[in-house]
Amino acid sequence: MDPPRFERAIKKIAAAPRPPKPWRDGTQLPWSDPAFSERMLTVHLDQTTHMASRTAEVIGQHVRWLWNTLRSELPAGRARPHILDAGCGPGLYCHELARRGARATGIDFAPAPVRYARELAAREGLSCSFLEMDLTRLPADLAARVGPVDAVTIWFGEFNSFPPEVGSRLIAELAGCLRPGGLFVLEYQPYGLFPQDDNQQWQACERSVFSESPHIWLQDYSWDEECQAEINVHWIIDARTGDLSRFAQCHQAYPDEELAGLFTAAGLDRPSYHEPIAGIGERYEFPLCVARKPGDTGDRPTR
Repeated sequence: MDPPRFERAIKKIAAAPRPPKPWRDGTQLPWSDPAFSERMLTVHLDQTTHMASRTAEVIGQHVRWLWNTLRSELPAGRARPHILDAGCGPGLYCHELARRGARATGIDFAPAPVRYARELAAREGLSCSFLEMDLTRLPADLAARVGPVDAVTIWFGEFNSFPPEVGSRLIAELAGCLRPGGLFVLEYQPYGLFPQDDNQQWQACERSVFSESPHIWLQDYSWDEECQAEINVHWIIDARTGDLSRFAQCHQAYPDEELAGLFTAAGLDRPSYHEPIAGIGERYEFPLCVARKPGDTGDRPTR
C-alpha cells in the first residue's frame, strides 16, 4: 500500500461532514455502471443469499401468491395476465411468471442484469421483454410502449430507494400502465424497520460489489429525523494502492398511512396491507401494499 495515499484517504474520511444528509450527500449506488452491474449480477444469482435477489425458492413463493391473486381477480376469459416488474434486475420474477404462462415486462437500468434477463428469456423461449430504463426518468410514452398491464410490481423495498418527489411520480407513471381493475403490488420497507441510531462499522474484503481487489470497507450509517430517511455511506480503500472511493445510498421511510396516500394521489384505490409472503426474516423480506386501479373489469371468475 502507498502510505501517503492511505493517509490521505483516512484524513478525507475523518474530515467528511457528519452526519451526512440523505438525498443531499448521495442518493443511490451506481447501478448503471457496467463494472458495478457485473459484480451485482453475481450477487443476484447467488443462491446462498437473499441480498440482491431472493433465492429461487422464495421468488417461487412470491410468484405463486401473485399468480393466484391475479387468477382470482382477472375477468373471466383473460387467462394470460401481463405483468410489469419495475426494478426487475436480472428478470428472475419475470422469468418465473412467464414459465407459468404470463406475459412479463421488466424495467431496469443495470446493463449486466438486463443482458442476463434477455439472454435467459431468449434461451428458454419465455414471453418476456426487458426495457433498459432509469425509473427516475421514465419516458412520457411508457404506457404506450408497455401496453396495458394487469399488474405492476415493485419488489424488495426498491421503492424506498427514491426520494419522496421521485417516488410519488413513479407510482403515478406506473399506475398509468394498468388496465381498469389492475393491481399495483408494492413490497415496502416498513417504517419501524429503519434503525434510528447512527452506526459505523468496517471489514476487510477480498472482493465485494464495490471492488474486485482486496480492500477495506467502512460503512457510515445515519438516520435523519427531519427527512425521515437513512443514508449509508460506503468508503472503499484499496489495499494495494490506498486509493479511496465513496458510495452512498439512501432510503425513504413511509408510515403506512402516508404510503396509502401516495396510491390515492395516483388514482388507485382500496390500498390494503399484507404480511411478508415467505417469512424469511424482516431483513430480507417486507410487507406488501396492494392497491387497485378503479374501473369496470367485466365479469370475474368465481373464487
